[in-house]
Amino acid sequence: MNRNRLMKSNTDYIFLGVCGGIAEGLLIPSFIVRLVFIFLPVSIVLYLILGALMGKDESLYGNFRYKKNNTFKTVILALVLSAIVVIFFNSL
Repeated sequence: MNRNRLMKSNTDYIFLGVCGGIAEGLLIPSFIVRLVFIFLPVSIVLYLILGALMGKDESLYGNFRYKKNNTFKTVILALVLSAIVVIFFNSL
């Protein structure tokens, strides 16, 4: 992919496309990025923040009118999951 900035992947994703987008940007296999996220101590919070902040790669959509824009839903989901993580760690 020939991109100027980091974008979420449309083709290599499991949840939000963050790991696939990072892997495409760094030109490495996505399983390596996923392993790094699994073993990071703050991986859930970091993943959700990146999922809310990274833009979606729209190169596959072209100029079609039916492209999906779920940015609002992604931000709400990231906030809810972040709140759950914060509540969980505060209760420990």
